[in-house]
Amino acid sequence: MLTKVFVVLLVLLSITFTVMTISIVAQIPPWRTTAEKYAEHARVADTNLRNLIAANAAELATARDAVRAHLERSGALETQLRTARIEAAELQSDLAKADSERSSTEAMNRGLLSQLQMAETARAQYRKQRDELSHQNIDLQRRNIDLHDSVAGQAAQIVVIQEQKRQFEQQINILRQENEKLSEEAWRTSAGMMMEEPAGAAMQDVTALSPVAARVIKGAVVEVDGNIVTISVGSADGVRENMVFVIYRDQHYVGDLRISLVDPNESAGRLVRSTFTPRPGDQVTDARGLRTSRG
Repeated sequence: MLTKVFVVLLVLLSITFTVMTISIVAQIPPWRTTAEKYAEHARVADTNLRNLIAANAAELATARDAVRAHLERSGALETQLRTARIEAAELQSDLAKADSERSSTEAMNRGLLSQLQMAETARAQYRKQRDELSHQNIDLQRRNIDLHDSVAGQAAQIVVIQEQKRQFEQQINILRQENEKLSEEAWRTSAGMMMEEPAGAAMQDVTALSPVAARVIKGAVVEVDGNIVTISVGSADGVRENMVFVIYRDQHYVGDLRISLVDPNESAGRLVRSTFTPRPGDQVTDARGLRTSRG
């Protein structure tokens, strides 16, 4: 456009200059020669002007082609720009997702760090409690050792006391037997019956291998543990160690029981012979009671 304007202005100026030149030359003699010269100059200028216009037209066409090429390139660049904007939007979305994931990861890391700190605190407390429990366990072990020693001493004392008790019960049973014998002798003497004194009556400190009760003793089986049987009668009923009891069930013989441990109200022993397995509720009696029941 600037070239066109420049060409138009140049044409106008040339025409104006030509007219002014012709006017001036017409006033100067010889004007014809001068006019012809100027006319020739005008033709040359016109030719040059046409050549210049043609050159400008060619340059304008070239410029238009260049503009068209630039427009096409601009369109391609705009297409690339739109594609780049779409890719940038996708990248921004991915970046936002990455930021969100990073935020979530950082939150999880903070939570894990908090849990780790809590776990460390709990672990420290556990160690402290474990140390305290260890000290308490050591103290308890020491106390247990002391208690064990004390229990051992008391057990020894209990054994001594039980032995003394057994000796006292034996003495009581011997005295009871002697009392019963004296009562029987007094009754026999008053009835005029002469009875032979039982063997060993004068030996008060001698215990028979299988003691016999002064009176009939009957009881029942309380507990059975293998061949160890506990019965419901004891030293208060006249039971002594090494006494033999007969176990029966509904008038059927079950077995023989030799007493090895005697308490005031219970006693226990080992089966020396059996045909059936004893069970709680079976009846027991000593040898005298069995003879009495048989007549």
